[in-house]
Amino acid sequence: MNRVIFKKLSVILVMVFSFILFISNHAYSQTQISGSVVDAEDGSPLGGVNVSVKGKVIGTSTGTNGEFSLNTQQAPPLTLVFTMVGFRTQEVEITENTVTDLTVELSEAAIVGDEVVVSASRVEENILESPVSIEKIDAISIQQAASPSFYESLANLKGVDFSTQSITFHSINTRGFNANGNTRFVQLIDGIDNQAPGLNFPVGNVVGIPELDLESAELIPGVASALYGPNALNGILLMQSKSPFKYPGLSVQAKVGANHFDSNVEDDPALYQDYGLRYANTINDKFGYKFNFSYLRATDFVAQDTRDMGPRSYGVVERGATSRNGNRVYNGVNVYGQPLLNLGELADRAIAGGNQQVEAIRSLFPDGEAGNFTPTGYPEASVVDNTSESLKLGTALHYRITDNYELLGQFNWGSGSSVYTANDRFVLDDFNIWTAKVELNNPNFFLRAYTTQEDAGDTYAANTLASLINAETFVPAYVNAFGNARTQGATIDEAHAQARAVGNAVQPQPGTQAYENIASRLRSTPISEGGALFTDQTGLWHAETKYNFSEIIDPSLVELIVGGNVRRYDLKSGGTLFALKDNGEEFNIDEFGTYLQASKSLFNEDLDLQASLRYDKNEYFDGQFSPRFSAVYTVAENHNIRASYQQGFRIPNTQTQFIDLDVVSNRLIGSNPILKERYNFSSNPVYRVENLQAARAEAAEGNMQAARDLLTPVEFDEFETEKVNSYEIGYKALIGERLTVDAYYYYSAYEDFIAEILFTQAVDLTDTNTRDGYSPVSGFDPTSESGKDAIINDNVPGGRLQTYGVDVNADGKVEAQGFAFDAKYVIGRGYTIGGNVAWNELISQQDLIDQGFRAEYNTPEWRYNLKFENRKVTPAIGFNVVYRWQDAFLWESSFGKGVIDAYGSLDAQVSYRLPDLNTSIKLSGSNILNSHHTTSFGNPQLGAIYMISFTFDQFMN
Repeated sequence: MNRVIFKKLSVILVMVFSFILFISNHAYSQTQISGSVVDAEDGSPLGGVNVSVKGKVIGTSTGTNGEFSLNTQQAPPLTLVFTMVGFRTQEVEITENTVTDLTVELSEAAIVGDEVVVSASRVEENILESPVSIEKIDAISIQQAASPSFYESLANLKGVDFSTQSITFHSINTRGFNANGNTRFVQLIDGIDNQAPGLNFPVGNVVGIPELDLESAELIPGVASALYGPNALNGILLMQSKSPFKYPGLSVQAKVGANHFDSNVEDDPALYQDYGLRYANTINDKFGYKFNFSYLRATDFVAQDTRDMGPRSYGVVERGATSRNGNRVYNGVNVYGQPLLNLGELADRAIAGGNQQVEAIRSLFPDGEAGNFTPTGYPEASVVDNTSESLKLGTALHYRITDNYELLGQFNWGSGSSVYTANDRFVLDDFNIWTAKVELNNPNFFLRAYTTQEDAGDTYAANTLASLINAETFVPAYVNAFGNARTQGATIDEAHAQARAVGNAVQPQPGTQAYENIASRLRSTPISEGGALFTDQTGLWHAETKYNFSEIIDPSLVELIVGGNVRRYDLKSGGTLFALKDNGEEFNIDEFGTYLQASKSLFNEDLDLQASLRYDKNEYFDGQFSPRFSAVYTVAENHNIRASYQQGFRIPNTQTQFIDLDVVSNRLIGSNPILKERYNFSSNPVYRVENLQAARAEAAEGNMQAARDLLTPVEFDEFETEKVNSYEIGYKALIGERLTVDAYYYYSAYEDFIAEILFTQAVDLTDTNTRDGYSPVSGFDPTSESGKDAIINDNVPGGRLQTYGVDVNADGKVEAQGFAFDAKYVIGRGYTIGGNVAWNELISQQDLIDQGFRAEYNTPEWRYNLKFENRKVTPAIGFNVVYRWQDAFLWESSFGKGVIDAYGSLDAQVSYRLPDLNTSIKLSGSNILNSHHTTSFGNPQLGAIYMISFTFDQFMN
């Protein structure tokens, strides 16, 4: 399964298109319809109304005068569907071949709860009747969001958690196990997976969809693997762009504002600017095209946490000092370049390298705790450029071959500079992604093929950069000064103090030419060659199809849908991120999946039953079935109870399988057996770091035998995919056409839960070549009593301890549960008030801890949102106010662990429409009370963003 498959698929597509084109050339127009669409309230013409033939792809839109003309090959009777954002959909039956002067009145949509969604079942259905919990943001909500972009407004949905790593990088999650760079939550834009293939997660909306081109966003919390495949374990977000047929015309937007009020980094407020343009047009309702442009530039918020998370805090950062304050060992959360070093080990390396001067005074360099120190670090603002940018370009060509078939090609390119947090703070500098798609659509099927190509640009790791700068400057000076001081009779503490003074003196400072010279060199040198640069250019190739049998099998009997996909990850990092094969070539990962869904309505359509089954196979793992069963029962009109069972799974991503990356504190190793063999995990035993720490505690009490007994070589089981069984029951209703309520409870049980464990291994002191792993220490037996003693005392003769981070499967079940409730009430005269609350709990947290895992649930127990709005206080004025609050919670990750304080945030906006100019003006503010807070450990404190925006839309839609 390689590019040959995609070439064959392309040939098939060409054959299909040619056949359809042949048919279209022999078709002829049978029905001609013309008329106008007006506002039911005042009779004014409505431009930009979409007019389509029900069950077909053919359609048109009204001009600025509200008039339309449509020719279709379908003979009457047929149904025209009239839709426009903010108005109720209207259907009109046509019974004659020629209809002129048809007048259609559209009334404003005033009823809540009547949205149509697609993602829940891959077919159109009313949101009240969805078999699973689902949220939707429509075009008006997008336009009137108080947040800087629609993406941030997703945090207002019930049960949605956000991790904000920079002003343009936000990670979305639902139902627990949140993460920076979330691989459990899938995002699709027009069916294209929005992940960066080498990172395996979406990079927020840095290179995503421009706001002016977004029609709607649908979010399913929880498991969605049965229809959307692996990794949709915690939910999926589907974003749909605007078709040029439905949304023609010119749109221009400018947002200008400021942030960094009362900032500890910037002296004055900084400029925030965001510009966008979209143009779309059609030719004879057969050809459609569009072009998008957006550009954002802002001064990013900067991570500023200086609390010590080194050994002196005993793993509890809240105990840590907020500065070095004279301590030899200090590791501030957002202070970089401070690896824990030992003078005795550094001396041994120098001696192994032939340094006879150090050998002569080796006894003066202490081992153990007395020899430990960390270099003076650089705060984030010194090594990270906080200028954040995002540039997006996109275009699409659509061709309606017949009334039933539409062919489209789409290309999107995005580039940006941002920061995200993983094991390090990674600076995405000139990072870019492009996607290209070709798709054939019919009301009952689609055939789609696309590729996503990533280029890391000048991306570098901030902590790695700072550590390398110190390794070249501070550390050698420190070691030499320490040795000189000791030879002159200084005590160990006095020598440490003198060494730090010398190290600080030679350490290059940001803003100087010396710093810029060394930093530029290291930023442009790949990690594989001793620098801090990533050179990842991993690509993703994907093809999929779906077919609805509604024209073959009567849907009243059963509605049947089938689909499938093939995918390849083409890894290409040059050894900077992923391991290479023994012959120096890159690894690839191939997978495929197929699914079947059947739906049936019973008891006068009061009971809707649905069953889905999906099978997926990755070349490195056994095949996996994902079933889903659901039922929706209408107990009364607009009152629905739903229940579902779903099984989902997560295939270990590209990094989990093949990463090979030194992140200063440890080395991340993929769980593929090839890498475990390469690093000699069987022949040179590894021990859990947790067990080593416990052994050292026993040794400190004089219990050496008990300490040795704690060191048991790790035996690795076969690495499995992570599975989850999820049960949900919910209720959704529209009461009195004024109140909508939605509530659900879920319970999830995970098996083979994937989490990272830290291991340690004794390796040769001089071996720095990792292509074949680290060599074991010659003549050293790590399983003997003397060998264990040396490991416990961190004094391996001729060796050192290497720490690894490796993903493994947890034993037993990992259980979680939660509920959420949402309500929205139309007070009258356009005023609405609403809110939601969510509660989540990790039942098995202690079980994970007992197995030596970080639980990494990373989710507040309680969170809620409150909203008050009126989209039309007057014909020209609208507003909304949103308040968000979440509970304090513990955040755990490979970067660090700490409590995220509870916080509340208030957003608000007021908009003013100028219909004669087709323009709207919006004054808005995010976190308008400027309540500084962080959403996850190691990330920046977020403050207020105030802005004014101007939007011109040719049809005001």
